[in-house]
This record gives sequence, C-alpha cells and structure tokens, in this order.
Amino acid sequence: MSDAVFQPSHITPSDEQRAIQLLKTRLLLVEANAGAAKTTTLALRIAQALQRGAPPATVLALTYTAPAVAALKDRLAHIGVPRAVVQQLRIQTFEAFGLAVLEAAEGCKTRLVASHEQVKPYVLRAIERAQSLPDEPYPDELLNEAQPGDLVEGLLKSFDLLKGRMLLEHLDPEERLTPALADELGLGYLTLRAWACYEFIRRGGHPDRPEFRFQGDGSYDLARLLLSGAIAAGDEVLRLGLTLVCVDEMHDVNRAAFNVLKAVLAANPRAAFVGVGDRDQVIHAQTGAEAGFMGEHFRAEIGTPEVRPLTLSHRFSPQLARHVGALARKPYAADAALRTDIRLEPCESPRLGAAFVARQAQAHLQQAAPGSLRVLLRHAAQSVLIEHELLRLGLPYGTAGFTPYLERPETLLVRGLHAHARGDYAGFEDAAQRARLLEAWLLFSGARIDSLELRHLDGAEAQRRAVAEASADPDSTRRFVDAHVLRSAHAAARRPLEAALALLRDADVGAFEATFLQTLDPQRLAARVLVRRADAQQVADNVAQLHRLALTEAVEGGAGLDGAFRMFSAMDSARRRLRASERVVLSSIEAAKGLEFDHVVLPHLSRGEFGDGSTENRNLLYVAMTRAKSRLTLTFDPGRPSRFLRDAELLG
Repeated sequence: MSDAVFQPSHITPSDEQRAIQLLKTRLLLVEANAGAAKTTTLALRIAQALQRGAPPATVLALTYTAPAVAALKDRLAHIGVPRAVVQQLRIQTFEAFGLAVLEAAEGCKTRLVASHEQVKPYVLRAIERAQSLPDEPYPDELLNEAQPGDLVEGLLKSFDLLKGRMLLEHLDPEERLTPALADELGLGYLTLRAWACYEFIRRGGHPDRPEFRFQGDGSYDLARLLLSGAIAAGDEVLRLGLTLVCVDEMHDVNRAAFNVLKAVLAANPRAAFVGVGDRDQVIHAQTGAEAGFMGEHFRAEIGTPEVRPLTLSHRFSPQLARHVGALARKPYAADAALRTDIRLEPCESPRLGAAFVARQAQAHLQQAAPGSLRVLLRHAAQSVLIEHELLRLGLPYGTAGFTPYLERPETLLVRGLHAHARGDYAGFEDAAQRARLLEAWLLFSGARIDSLELRHLDGAEAQRRAVAEASADPDSTRRFVDAHVLRSAHAAARRPLEAALALLRDADVGAFEATFLQTLDPQRLAARVLVRRADAQQVADNVAQLHRLALTEAVEGGAGLDGAFRMFSAMDSARRRLRASERVVLSSIEAAKGLEFDHVVLPHLSRGEFGDGSTENRNLLYVAMTRAKSRLTLTFDPGRPSRFLRDAELLG
C-alpha cells in the first residue's frame, strides 16, 4: 500500500477537499453545500484509494441517477484518472446494482419494462383484479368513477412511494389491508389493493423471479429479499471483495436503497465507506428520500461515521453563499473570485410579477452572448400568467417538469366548453388539437365509449379509435360531445358541465365572473377522476388562473367573453408556431436539481404562493437559489413576503 498523495489535473483542491481525500477512516459522511464540488471531491477520494493500491474492480460507487453516474466518471477522468481505469471501476445506480445482484441470485435476467406506456396494461389489470375479487371485504371502498386508464399515473406515483419507503414490508405480516390502514399510510384503499394485485401480477407466480421489473424494482426487490432473509447479507452475490464503497448524492437515498447499502457493507467488512450529500437538497420525498439516512438512521443501523464538511461553493459568490447558508442554517463559503448579482423585485400582484419576468426574458433573449435563463416555480399553476405574458410579447420559451398551460387538459376543457356553448370550434384548427380536446372532455366527464362496433376492443383502444374518428372535423367533434360525452357522462359530472355550458351560452361577463368557478367546481370535478388530491388541487388552481386571464381580457381589454376566448386561441396558434427555446425555460424546481444556469428567476416568494414554512419548501427554495451562477432575481409581494426571505437575510 502506497501513502503517496494523488495529485489531480486541472484543479487545485481546497483544504476541505484535501482532508476528505486523505482521511483514513472506515465510515465517512461528507455534509456538503450546493455547488461545493461534491462529485469532484468523491472522485478525489476514489483516486486516492487507487493511488494507495486498491484494485479498480474493488471500488463500488453508487448513485441515484444515470446522469450522476456519467458525472462521476467525467470528474474522475477530468482530475487525471486514466479512462481505461475509470471503466474498470464499478460505478452504477442503485437500480443497476440491484438488478445485477438479482440476476446473479436468480440465475437469469428478468425482463425489464422501461416506460410507463409498457407498464400501463399491468396496472389496468391490477385495477380490474382489485375491483373484482369475490372475497373483497370492503367493495364500496374500491368504487371509482374514473376510467381505469386515468388512474394509472397517480397509482404509479403512489407505487413509487410504497417501494421507496417499503411501507408495507415494515408492517406486521399478519396486519390486513383495511381502509383504516390506508388512511394511516396516507394512501387510498384502492391504491393499496391495486398495489397488492399489481405485485401479484408482476411476480407472475414466481415470488423470487418476477415476470418483469419496472423502474425502481431492482433496488426494491433486492431490499425486499434481504429483509425477508431470502438473500442474506453474507451470500456470495454480495461478497464482492470491495475495498471502498461510495455513495454520491446520498440525500437522494430512500429506505430500499439504504437497505441495499447496509447489506453491501455487512458483506464486505474490510471496505471503507464514503457518502457525500446535502441534506438540504432532499426534495424527492415522493420516492422515500429522507435526510435521516445521512444521520440518525446511518448511526443506528450501520455505525458512527466521521463527519466532514464541504462548504466552499465553486458556482456562485460569497454573497449568495451567505444568504443560502442563513436559509439552511449552516456554514457556507464560496470562491471569493466569483460574482453573483442578486436582485429583489417588489411586485404587488402575480400579474405584475409575470410582466416583470417576461421583460427579464425579453432582455435575456436580446443579449448577443449565449446563456441560460431558468424561471423556477413552486407550482405549475404559477406558469399560467408568466406564459401568457411571454406569448403576448411573442417570446419563445420551453418548459421542464410540467406541460405548457394551453396544453393542459383542464385548459382544453374550459376552452372546449366555450366553443361548444357558442357553436364555434374555430380555435381548434386541426385534428390533433380536437383529439386532445375530446380526451379532456372524456377525462373530466367520466364518459365511456359504448359502441357495438368497438366492443371487441379494450377501453383504451376503443377510446383512441372513437376520438380519432370524432376529431376528423369540427362538426364530428361537436356531434360527439352532444351525442356521446354529455349523454353518457356520469351524473355527478354532467350537472356542472351542462350548467357551465348554459352560463357560457349567454356570454354574460358578469355571470362568468360571479359564478363560473362555483358552477364548474373544477376541484370536485377533478377529484372524482384523479387519485391524488394534489393533482385535483392543481387542476383547480390552473382553471382559476385561466378564469382570471379571461376576465382581464374581457373587461379591461374590452373584448367581451368571446374575445377573451379568441385571444386564447390566437395565443395557442402563436405558441405552436414559435420554436421552443432552450435559452428561456420555465421549470419546476425538481426538474432543475443538479443543474446550474447563468440567470435564475424565482417569482412568487410571497406568503401563500411559494408554500408554507415546511422543511420541504425550505429545501426547494435552497435548491432553487443554488442553481444560479451569475444572476439571481427574486420577486415578492412587499405586503406579504415569504418568511424564507427573512430567514435567508434577504429582507429585514
């Protein structure tokens, strides 16, 4: 074993990095700040192990995502580790590692299902099975008026949580699935029953060799088999002769991944461990990620680690580091040579804030130098006013993490209600638009395809064919809505839809302003067909924003109600003509994690708009602020600023 110090190329390590690189201890956790070169520091630690004589094949590095795998390999090559050596290292996602171990244990590869489209038929079968089991003790709890296809997305999100947190595996094996248990877990009873049936189908009658595996099933199945004892921590498939185990982005680790990590360390007792993460970037709670796996869970279940800090940011200025450090309540430093301009813009209303953001985008696009501007939003509904202003100025933009507001089903439904009430489908120019409109009608109405000619097909294919035929021309679309959607809509949906049509038929702006939202009741309409309450709330928020825009155009613009909806159609046409921009992007904060941008704009930092003072919201703001390199712009209502602005010492 050599004690020579690895000397990296292209970088000069900080004192913190060098200490982590050279430290000799079995268990090491690195508490890192955003922008503090976590991945580069982990690469230095791996390079030092190689320098000391560790064979490359005995080094295992695990990450949460495939891009993180690529980033670590790039960092290793960048600091001077030969690419041929990098290729010999075991650098994998937890998922890929789990699949490899399972293949060795099971003696064969299991078929992988890669996309939501491929897994959808199995979820549909699970719903049907759950609702038809003859010995079901709570059949009324399984009734849902939505089409099964409309439940798939919400169920898959819930399945991710069940897998990541291993919620059911940690219950008493004798405990029955009941509505009370579902409430205790924060999930619907239909979700739990559908999950049980889905897993029965997925495992295909072979408990230790499933018929297929979907995203997350590699780490989940391995963790489940470890927990049950079907695979022991001492089994040959885990005794890999490792000398070093590393985890990058450890704040993304969930219970399933942590159980796998525990077993790997137990099976390789001579291996040192280094985990690097930032507990203030835990934003994937929906898949079970939690900071405790870098803290109390680690100490209780693996051992007491040495903890080292990594505080110096190489992305943004010391000034911004001071503010995000105050927000996260931890020390934070930055390269003194970096400059990040921070601007707070008082905007008394969301409308003024949207206009300001659009002007920022316009100025950015007029710059000759290339650069990225990312508008980071807490909720998708907050994009509506901003997108509207961008379209009004004729500015191209892209979206990440959500659909443009004019393409959302609830927007299409409201526009479709007006078009049908007024007998004017001019705003839906082509068959593809009309098809999306009819899909929105079918989603929220609960109408099902009931045709003798299509009865031999499953529900999804029957709907696809019926919609394709009905969207061929505007007259066919209108007849389909009258003769099929409204006629076969569920009674609970038909009433508000017909009442909204009657209100829009009169085109009375005053009545539209006073009663449209109450008449349509979009949240209840959505809650009837969507599994997740958050999804229904999002629908209601989007419709409320659309209603506000229509009133502004109808009243202040003097266009009347018909003119307001013509404006939506014109903007939709303009948006589709514009080429989506990569320079200006409206994004969820989650979709920006791990990335950095020249200019970050954070609108709506006001009470009730960014969210409450929860840890999740604080972490989201921390992630958002730390994406900025050269400029950070924040807008807020000066009459009700978010408490986070004061916590970050940006106000007061």
